[in-house]
Formats: sequence, C-alpha cells, structure tokens
Amino acid sequence: MKSIAYLGPSGSYCEQATITKYPDQKLFPMATIPAVIESVQDGITDYGIVPIENSIEGSVTFTLDALIHDYKVNINSEIMLNISHSLITNKIIEMSKIEKIYSHPQALAQCKLYLSKNTPQAQLINTSSTSAALKQIIDDGITSAAIAHARNAKLNNLNIIEENIQDEKINITRFVVLGNEIAPKTENDKTSFCFDFSDIDKPGQLINVMKLFSDQEINITKIESRPSKKELGKYIFWMDITGHIEQQKLSGIFVQVKKITSMLKIIGSYPVETEII
Repeated sequence: MKSIAYLGPSGSYCEQATITKYPDQKLFPMATIPAVIESVQDGITDYGIVPIENSIEGSVTFTLDALIHDYKVNINSEIMLNISHSLITNKIIEMSKIEKIYSHPQALAQCKLYLSKNTPQAQLINTSSTSAALKQIIDDGITSAAIAHARNAKLNNLNIIEENIQDEKINITRFVVLGNEIAPKTENDKTSFCFDFSDIDKPGQLINVMKLFSDQEINITKIESRPSKKELGKYIFWMDITGHIEQQKLSGIFVQVKKITSMLKIIGSYPVETEII
C-alpha cells in the first residue's frame, strides 16, 4: 500500500483527484503545497499530489516556483479534474441577503461574472481552500456563503443555492503526482524542465533552445517564464515537450541544451493524461 500526500484539507478538489487515482491507498492531507512536496522529497510519503494548472486561470505559480527553486522531486503522472463550483450557505437564504462569500482565490476568480451579476453586494474573502471556506460559513452565521463543490456541501449538511456557477463550463484543473524517481517510458509521454541563462541581454538565447527541439520535430506544448528571484529582469523558463527523457533523440538534445544554458533542471518525464474525471 502506497502513502499519498495531497493538498488538503479533506473535501478539497485535490482530495477528489487523489481519491479517484488512488482509491485504496493511505492518504494524508497537508495544509500547504510545500508540505506536500517536502513529504515526498524527505521520503515520508511515496507520492504527493498538488495542483499545477487551470484551464481558466492558468498556471498555479506557487507550484511552479516550488518545483523550480526549492525541491528536487519528479512529476510522475498527471490528473485532469473537471471543476464544478456551487454557491453554498449554512441555511436557506436569499442571494440579496448574502454579505460575505468565502473561497479559494482561484475559485472566486473562476466565478467572478456570476458573482458580479447575482451577489454584487457581497464582500469576497479569500481562504486557503474551498474546504476552509465551508468551515468559515459554518462558524460565521447565516449571511455568509462559500464557493465549493456540491459534494462537500452534502457531506456537511449545508444548503446549495446553485450548482455549476463557474463562468466557463469547461473548467479543468491539472494536478501532478510527485515522486522521487523518473516515471517509466510509455507510448505517450511529456517531459517538463526548466532552464535559465547567465547573460540576460544576449539576443536569441531562448530561440536557440527552442530550435534544438523544432529541428528534431519535437513539439513544445508549454513555455512560461518565472522570476529568478535573484535580480529584476532575470527569468527562469519552464518548458513542456513531447517525449520521454530516456529516448535517445531527447537525451541528445538535452546535452546540447545544457551547453547553451547556465542551469538545466529536469522536473519529470511522465505519461500524458487524456482522460478528464
């Protein structure tokens, strides 16, 4: 039996993704993304699951930065979860009477048009998770609401005002499963890595890296820059490409990438997930 850390608390979307992939394993909710990653790096748990990207709000930059700067773990696989938000209250109440709405910042952002139209009078308050938002309205009284999954409302005997309130009905969050080893090669893989350059003013550096892959007909599926945290205007680049690091063609390309960058860090080669749960 494997031990799996995930971004909690219980009832979070991350828990839903974790239970779906690992229904019969030992699960451990953690309060923060660093706590999840540290549990894997330190060998306390076998795997850790954290959010990394949303189809509406984009990358979870806290996860990217942690994997780039702070930890040495590998992405082993990914989970695609369709996110459905509901407006939830402790008791039955009219929308016009709601004074505060609690939720995770991304959930609030994903429902901003709905909230602007239906509850313009309400103060929007960030919480660490959608589960924490539910706890807040239980403690807070009748004029508060939360945005979370309907499943959590039912588990806590709360009132669901309306389901599927996200502005975009296709709302998918990608979670990554972190481990200490590179995942075995399959027929359909991707590789995530990051790199930077010592000379920030030299033109064509990024193009030169990209050309190494395009010349070998390797598809770049994602590229994003993150602050280096060392000086203003210096960035680290995150890139996803098709293929597995153990493929001879890719191994040769990365030898060349290492020669023209000042830092290269492989963050994982892992199967591409095509199923959305």
